[in-house]
Amino acid sequence: MSISRTTLFLRRHALGASLAACALWAAAPVMAQTARVPAPAALATKGSINYCATIDNPPRAYFDEKQQPIGFEVELGSEIAARMGLKVNWVQLKFPGLIPALQAQQCDAVMQELFIRPERLEIIDMVPFSRTGQQIVVRRSDNTPGTALEDLSGKKVAVPNGTTIHNLAIEANKKLKESGKPEINLVVLPTTTDTFQQLATSQVDAVGTTSTAGAYYVRLRPNDFKPKGSPFGLIGTGIGIRKGNTDLTNAIKRSLDSIVADGTYKKLIEKWNMQGMEL
Repeated sequence: MSISRTTLFLRRHALGASLAACALWAAAPVMAQTARVPAPAALATKGSINYCATIDNPPRAYFDEKQQPIGFEVELGSEIAARMGLKVNWVQLKFPGLIPALQAQQCDAVMQELFIRPERLEIIDMVPFSRTGQQIVVRRSDNTPGTALEDLSGKKVAVPNGTTIHNLAIEANKKLKESGKPEINLVVLPTTTDTFQQLATSQVDAVGTTSTAGAYYVRLRPNDFKPKGSPFGLIGTGIGIRKGNTDLTNAIKRSLDSIVADGTYKKLIEKWNMQGMEL
């Protein structure tokens, strides 16, 4: 595949990344409602829930060729809403803006691969819904030794801005500097898709991403990409809710519990090849 075709191929999976920093999509529930959970009064009145998300993290959430949000988190979020009798509006934002937008009441919840960390739980409430880890991805032709972040000393590595892998790479650079070794040349980009586009066009040597996004792109382009080492730093991920919004937190928990209990959750995990990332 030529560079120009490669670029076009990747852009088909990321058209949303070129849109405005905040965009809104309305989506009907994607699966049949099989249980009823009372929605919080404010949401029941308007008949919908607004989710903030990047919608640029396949296979969890991304845009199809018709510019409709699809993916594991899109379907899970829609199913959670359906069980409360609600429709869904998706508010697309860059990753660093997700929690501030939630706190500013621009959305009701963050339906995103948010890592459950103590510092996050101090400012928002979270409902666990999956697990994830970190992954380094390189071109298939890469034969350099080592699988740790520190082994990328002197290399150009693309990471999405504000993510855990971004912060881990910064920490790795501190260690490299202290030991007198060349630091990683970090290329910080707005979206996951941007990072893989640069890897595909040989503008960077590696990408740092989540284990689910890494697995997705390797499956998508097995002749071009490969994982460098195994996933590391496995951690729980959760739906973000404003601190103290107990009614919504409990409603989402009850909806998710019913989705797990009736087997819908397992079907979504299998559909989107998320095995190993379950609760």
